[in-house]
Amino acid sequence: MPATASTLDEPCSTWEAPPEETILPVLPCTDSLTAAVVALAIATASDTPARVVECGSSTGSDLAGASTAELGRHGPWIRGTRGTVLIDRVSTMLGTAADVPVPADPDRVLQLTVLATGWEFGHATASPGWLGEAIRGAEHVVLATTATVPGLRRLETALDLLDASQPIAAVLGPRRRKWDKAVAHSQGPLTRALDASGRLLDLPTDSDLAIHGPCSRPLPTSLTAAAASLLQLVTSHNLERELS
Repeated sequence: MPATASTLDEPCSTWEAPPEETILPVLPCTDSLTAAVVALAIATASDTPARVVECGSSTGSDLAGASTAELGRHGPWIRGTRGTVLIDRVSTMLGTAADVPVPADPDRVLQLTVLATGWEFGHATASPGWLGEAIRGAEHVVLATTATVPGLRRLETALDLLDASQPIAAVLGPRRRKWDKAVAHSQGPLTRALDASGRLLDLPTDSDLAIHGPCSRPLPTSLTAAAASLLQLVTSHNLERELS
């Protein structure tokens, strides 16, 4: 029988990161793989110490092959590294987002933790426990979706439900100029307003990533460059807040 969270370490209801550490939740509008790729690209693009915490059940991990070195178990988490990026993923089978164990203590000082939430958007945002609190309390939330009609439709729904002051949309797929007309025309009013504010970004992928998923191979440079632009939105807003 697969191990569950209840058979190992009980999940903790609260978690507070150090004040110098930015917490950036990445929520899937479509599938967890899209959110995991976006989260990994953001952490990779960071010029400060960063980690990805994959919060989904071990039975649905999208980052199991993304580490280039495995560091073993840390409580209910499995830790690996990918260059300078830490990757923590759950080692147990989970039933709900409320079951996600509190993140393991890092082995270094971090300035960015990206949460690849891995759960359906509405479920994750409404869930009790530390993960739901982290999402609801985040100053910035990244909504990860795909450059498809259903992807932008779900993005619009997420924007309507989300109570966050600074949402950012990351659209994984081809460059904007290569979007099908039906995709471009499927943007709702909230999505168009987000786009007009400069907070809707296309994150280009390639066929290799589409086939193999996140693995030990380097991410496309176009993807990490776009993720760096996304991070710039976060850091510039944080700087404005500190100066105000």
